[in-house]
Amino acid sequence: MSTRPAEIRKIKPHRVKKTFYETIEPWLFLLPALCVFGVFLYFPFFKTLYLSTFLTNKFGQAKIFYGLKNYADILYGKYSREFWNSIWVTVRFVFFVAGGGLLVGLCTSLITVNKFPGKALASAIYAMPIAIASSAAAMSFKMILHKSIGLLNHLLGTSINWLSDTTWTFPIICILSIWLASGINFIFIGAGLRNIPEELYESAAIDGAGYWKKLRNITLPCLSPTLFFQIIVNIINAFQSFTLVKLLTSGGPQEKTNLIVYSIYLDAFRNFRFGTAAARSIVLFVIIMVITLLQFSTEKRSVHY
Repeated sequence: MSTRPAEIRKIKPHRVKKTFYETIEPWLFLLPALCVFGVFLYFPFFKTLYLSTFLTNKFGQAKIFYGLKNYADILYGKYSREFWNSIWVTVRFVFFVAGGGLLVGLCTSLITVNKFPGKALASAIYAMPIAIASSAAAMSFKMILHKSIGLLNHLLGTSINWLSDTTWTFPIICILSIWLASGINFIFIGAGLRNIPEELYESAAIDGAGYWKKLRNITLPCLSPTLFFQIIVNIINAFQSFTLVKLLTSGGPQEKTNLIVYSIYLDAFRNFRFGTAAARSIVLFVIIMVITLLQFSTEKRSVHY
């Protein structure tokens, strides 16, 4: 005798109860990653948040509860001038480096997207900055830019103190940072270009579209997910820049290159104010998070999948 439709609807699927091991099995696979994140990410973050509410001794040990006064000191108190100067310097630096690194990576990727003699060599040169340590690049350019024995002054016939002149230090730090960032941008944007279907360009060519129309109407829209990803990475990396400033200018001259991360370093390891340094770190985290969220809020309008 066949089961009627009304009776079929009353039949509920039988759920097999998971064993204890089946329940915890996914967490066992995640455990190594969670341990690494916990030790190197979550613990330092909450420790920094904790220290930002204390006055510390020179060893970084919390001694006196200070509440939100560390934040008040850097935002509108006794350390506010140097803090806001470092924010202003960092914002300008991020604007030039994040945009410049993306633009250089895009241009070099467009140059090498088609076959030509020497393409492999050109690609290797454009990608080379990703393999160069920023500390090694800093020390090399410190010699190149030296006032008396530097190669640049020798070629130009000048005696400019490039790393102590307020006119040149900030542009030099930006240019070197753009060059170091261009390698990773070149690799990712080049990969994005190779994934654009060739049929789109062939159809556009049949319709009489030239290079610039193809670039504006096909290349950039199809490349927008890669560009969106890269600009976020560029901004985050630029906000965290430290090595070039530390080795080349030490934040000078006259705090013209005193980026926020370098000011955190000075506050903690030169002035031994670990509480205010932690507060600066939390403010930097909030700034990066807000900028990233704002970028994701515009994703649907600016990115084409």
